[in-house]
Amino acid sequence: MATGIDTVWTRDDEEAAGPQPLSREAIVAAAIEIADADGLTAVSIRRLATRLGARPMSLYSHIGRKGDLIDLMVDEVMAGAIIPGGPPTDDWREALRQIAQRTRESTRAHPWMIAAAFARPFLGPNSLRHIDQSLAAVSSLPLTPERKRAVLLAVDTYTLGFVRWEVMSTKKGDGTCIGNVDGGPNAAEIDAYIAAQAASGEYPHLAEFVGQDMSLGVKAEKFEVGLEWLLAGIEAEVGGERSSSD
Repeated sequence: MATGIDTVWTRDDEEAAGPQPLSREAIVAAAIEIADADGLTAVSIRRLATRLGARPMSLYSHIGRKGDLIDLMVDEVMAGAIIPGGPPTDDWREALRQIAQRTRESTRAHPWMIAAAFARPFLGPNSLRHIDQSLAAVSSLPLTPERKRAVLLAVDTYTLGFVRWEVMSTKKGDGTCIGNVDGGPNAAEIDAYIAAQAASGEYPHLAEFVGQDMSLGVKAEKFEVGLEWLLAGIEAEVGGERSSSD
């Protein structure tokens, strides 16, 4: 069926038939391991070939181009964001809470997903299942389709934004941040810089927070508190929508 969108899922480019020393699944798994360790920009056909003990050109019989590889990596990770059996259908707040928590967990495990989210649309089967579950969670709300999309956008934006700060504040063994893929300062250097600037007296409100526990990476309750605030705000609007329609 023609869709007008060119993706690895709509192209008729099946892997070569017959026994193969490599497989698309093995290539995608290796690429995810590289990205988990060193970021999305570290993934290349040459590095993958070295990791898999293969010739670079042999990978192209399974993956046509790097964009396809990233799409396949993303969709593999998105499988972890799907709730087995689906979210609860009788409690939209609990459904959105579970979806947000699964999204946070899968993204934290693969921080490069944040960069991928800004680079390419998520169009694979697992991504669409995740979207479908999210739409199911808000299906009972007395809102227009546009407002339902706005609800999901708000929850996703909060979740991914929180994970971004978690990633930046989580150190690897060498003291750098897991999300520090561009050579920028690590969490300790940022804290020291902020403390020095606050001590100048130019930022009195910022100074109030120096020395406070500002870390996000080890405190899941901070995510849950913020999510509860967001869901409470949505519920307040839903109540208003229901009253205006009575």
